[in-house]
Amino acid sequence: MSESLDPMAASAVPQEDFSELIDSIGAPPVKPRSIRQGLPTEYRMRHDSHYVDELAARSSTARSEQTPPPPASVPTTAALRDLCQEFEGLASCFNLIQQGARPLRERLGVTLAKIGVQRSIRYAQQLRLLLENAHPSRREVRLDELMRQVFGEFKEELRLTESTLSVNLPDSSLLLQGDAALLMNGIRACLGTAIALVELSGTAADIHVAAFAAGDRLHCEFRQDAYTLDTPQLARLFDMESTDRQGGRTIAVALGAAKRVAQLHGGAFDARPTTSRGCVFMFDLPAVTSAATKAN
Repeated sequence: MSESLDPMAASAVPQEDFSELIDSIGAPPVKPRSIRQGLPTEYRMRHDSHYVDELAARSSTARSEQTPPPPASVPTTAALRDLCQEFEGLASCFNLIQQGARPLRERLGVTLAKIGVQRSIRYAQQLRLLLENAHPSRREVRLDELMRQVFGEFKEELRLTESTLSVNLPDSSLLLQGDAALLMNGIRACLGTAIALVELSGTAADIHVAAFAAGDRLHCEFRQDAYTLDTPQLARLFDMESTDRQGGRTIAVALGAAKRVAQLHGGAFDARPTTSRGCVFMFDLPAVTSAATKAN
């Protein structure tokens, strides 16, 4: 007759009985076996290699995408004073609007007020870009589309300054990895500065804009020939401390912001004289190649 074991009875055996038995035998205590036991000390398991390589890649990416710091030579108080002067100009525009019996003056006041608001917003955005440590997003954008969007914002300024915009953009897309909002701010800074210089000249002029791809680089140019600049004047366009030149500090802030946009995208920005003693503002940016586009 077979005996049945009572599981409850077996579980009731005191734990110390087993301890006494082990002590009496003299067996060494059993340690839990490590998953690495028996492997060379320098051996890296598969999942270890994955995570180590992943962390190394992330560290390398973080170093390569580290954004350059904002320039240290921004006279914040003076720049804010200039912004207040822009607001004072808006007040003069509203005085024209209040002349209800003069429809023409009222329409002119509304147009000038819109332009003044746009310029004040651009100036505030440019100051912010120079004062803050920006972290641009990275996605594929079309530079030619961004340029066309910005051009539409300057119709009234071009009309009032009797300027015309001559645009030469390719039929193919100009692709790059970047932050669309920042790139548009850089385009606004260049076109706004070109219009401001034409306005200072007091003559009607044509502003030439061109963009094209050359290998793995994108080039974008804004040229005006109405306002003549010699080499010392051109060099001082970026000097935010200098206030004894035409255009004051606002032009230096705009060009400084354009230069920072280029740097944040791994590119370069420069201003050079033209053969007719005008100036041209140039972006040089890394392009997205067709091979990279197909891979994505």
